[in-house]
Amino acid sequence: MPFETSQGITFKFNGITYTATSVAVSRTQGEFDISSVDQAKGEFRRIRSGKIKSSEIKVDWIGGTIPATKLVCPIEVTGTNVGAADFSGYSAVCTGLTITGAAGDIIKGSATFKVSYN
Repeated sequence: MPFETSQGITFKFNGITYTATSVAVSRTQGEFDISSVDQAKGEFRRIRSGKIKSSEIKVDWIGGTIPATKLVCPIEVTGTNVGAADFSGYSAVCTGLTITGAAGDIIKGSATFKVSYN
C-alpha cells in the first residue's frame, strides 16, 4: 500500500518541515539517592527526583532533505500522542542521522535529536 499520510504528525527542525512516518519520544529525569551511608540492611533506598531532565526524539521521514548536524536549532513536533506540546519553543541538536535510498525507491531518513531545555 502506498504511503498517503503521516497521520497528522508534523516534524519541523531548523524551520524545515519533514514528512514524518514515525516519531518516538523518550524522556528521562535525573535522580538523587538520599539514603544515609549507614543504611540498615533490608531498608529501601530513598530516591528523590532531580532537576536534570533529558528528552530524545527519534524521527523517520521520507524525502531528500537532510537535517543540519552540529547545530542547535528550533524543534517542533505536532500530532496526536507524541508529547508534542512539551517541545514548543525548545531547541535540539541532531545526534544521529541515517539516509537510505535505492534505485526507483523514495529517499528515507532517520534521525535522533537531543532536546535542549534552555
